Amino acid sequence: MDIYINSYGTYIHKVGEMFELEVEGKKTKISPKKIKSFIISTHVQITTDIIELAVKNNIDIVLLDDFGNPYGRFWHSKFGSTAYIRRRQIEEFESENGLIYAKEWITNKIENSMNHLKELEYKRHSKAEIIEKEILEMKKYQIKIKEINGTIEEKRNTLMAYEGNASKHYYNILSFLIPKDYKFNGRSTRPAKDEFNCMLNYGFGVLYGKVEKALVIAGLDPFLGVLHTDNYNKKSLVFDFIENFRYLICKTVFKLFTRKQVNKAFFDKIYGGLKLNKKGKIILLREISEKLNKKKIYNNRKITNQDIIQFEAHKLANNLIKKEESEC
Repeated sequence: MDIYINSYGTYIHKVGEMFELEVEGKKTKISPKKIKSFIISTHVQITTDIIELAVKNNIDIVLLDDFGNPYGRFWHSKFGSTAYIRRRQIEEFESENGLIYAKEWITNKIENSMNHLKELEYKRHSKAEIIEKEILEMKKYQIKIKEINGTIEEKRNTLMAYEGNASKHYYNILSFLIPKDYKFNGRSTRPAKDEFNCMLNYGFGVLYGKVEKALVIAGLDPFLGVLHTDNYNKKSLVFDFIENFRYLICKTVFKLFTRKQVNKAFFDKIYGGLKLNKKGKIILLREISEKLNKKKIYNNRKITNQDIIQFEAHKLANNLIKKEESEC
């Protein structure tokens, strides 16, 4: 399980070979065998013996800022990209195959978004015509993306423009369907201008940490990507690969709003926008955890969404290796 810590002044102690969490005087002991990660989003007192116990048990410690963006982590030194796979990343992503990978990830993102809208359309007969219209517009961009040829350097801007346009249609419907007090006008980040984007951004931050870990465990270098290569020292592969799984957070956040489980008290006003506070984080993190641990059929096996992310990362690494072997 993942342990989300968002209570100010939480203490984490080591008692024997157990973790002990102390929150407002209440102590709880947890075996390392039951923990996948600690996700910390507030001021917590933690010592090196806790870090050592976590590392020995392959437990990830992720530190999030106020907007849900991971800014640091502790994990086992055995994790890390292998030189061989790293070389294959460079060779593949800089070749014509780079565009093929990018197209696949973006078409997957659009497909997942359309499937979400189809689910919503099925349940909302009175609004089905409006939803269907937006799905058809998204489909047009998906087809355009599939028809792109050339190199990633030549077509990067075109690909990202098509993806952005498809996403606008998706978010238009999400805004159309949520309660009127929370409707929003497109995506906004750092800071979010509205409650929906505020929750969405925080959720993406949590997912970002999961995707990064999956890539590193698979031996991939998170800094070597295809699409998002504009900033130095940016983990561009994480930004690329996460596109396959953003729908998990979108569906989770949308459900919270449509079920009227969101309250204005979950958000604090800051300069230029909003920030999710402790009350909001508790609700959102609980739902994200449930979503990531929900099982579905994947390659004829019933596994969690979180495990699917890891399997897909391994699949990418294996494909990079197999491509070279087939070329030999």
